[in-house]
Amino acid sequence: MIAEPSPVAPEVKDEVRRVWRRRRRELPVAERAHQSAAVADALRNWLAARPQPVTVAAYLAYGAEPTLDPLLESLHDDGATVLVPVCLPERQLGWVRWSPGAPTQRSTVAPIDEPVGHRGGVETVATADVVLVPAQAVDLLGARLGQGGGYYDRFIAQLRSGGAAPALLAVVYDHELATAGTLPAGPLDEPVDGVVTSRGIAWFAR
Repeated sequence: MIAEPSPVAPEVKDEVRRVWRRRRRELPVAERAHQSAAVADALRNWLAARPQPVTVAAYLAYGAEPTLDPLLESLHDDGATVLVPVCLPERQLGWVRWSPGAPTQRSTVAPIDEPVGHRGGVETVATADVVLVPAQAVDLLGARLGQGGGYYDRFIAQLRSGGAAPALLAVVYDHELATAGTLPAGPLDEPVDGVVTSRGIAWFAR
């Protein structure tokens, strides 16, 4: 029997998160761009083998996150449906259909600009081919270290409770794929199915 994860003190997660954020900021800009391009190639090849057209739910990069923007633009141009998240009250995620140059507005609940459009709930992405999940780091058991707001953990739990099964892939830089069991994970932290780095896609055993 697999033991349930124990609660993790918030200050422990905060300290671990600070370490990974610092390491990400220290990665040279040129190296971030190189790895982001390789991530895009890996995803493009994987998606090309799926029945077309595909539906992809993905984040819009913020700060030093691996950027997916060129990939999303090319997918849109090829006829894919691209969905991106928006922040809703009570730390919930909504999803908006995205296209290059889509108008944005300031979020009412977070210090970011978000695309304008109809905001669907978890059902909007239930039939997606893949959900590309942002992360500070992910380990080989699928434990994901996020930004601390819990938006994606709530969303993933809702998605799974409804029986939906799009692939959940964390997107990180190479050094952010950690040894199994080294990231703090509590009972409310939802694991991902796999990870994509510049080295390609890896799936975790369940």
